[in-house]
Amino acid sequence: MGKIITLVPSQDAKEGYEFVHYGHAEECVDCRLFKVCIENLEAGRKYRIVSLRNYEHECKISGKVRVVEVEEADIRIAIDSRLAMPGAKIVVSKNSCEEIFCEYYTFCTPEGLENGDSCKIIDLLGKINCPKKKSLVLAKVRRT
Repeated sequence: MGKIITLVPSQDAKEGYEFVHYGHAEECVDCRLFKVCIENLEAGRKYRIVSLRNYEHECKISGKVRVVEVEEADIRIAIDSRLAMPGAKIVVSKNSCEEIFCEYYTFCTPEGLENGDSCKIIDLLGKINCPKKKSLVLAKVRRT
């Protein structure tokens, strides 16, 4: 997955800033910048700004938007400890968990990944002390 040109609200235009693209508002459909702003991104995916361009545009929704270059962000996810090997390829299977107040809940149900996504384990970040006694490890993954 390469770098993508898109537009973000000017106040968010900082290298390293991460966001999840949730799709577009109805007002976006008629915008002359729709293709570069919206169509380049996949809804439900997490992106990270890697560089800024010196161009700004007016936006009906966000006011000013800036041209940026993004790539899909690495995502931290809870995985079964038996799969935990740096460099390994895994298929995402989000943990079904009802413990919404658990400190690890967002890692068991991370935004930016869908069940069935193919990912490479970039790094292992430590064991998770799961209250349901599942053997989980926190891993940083990249979609492949």
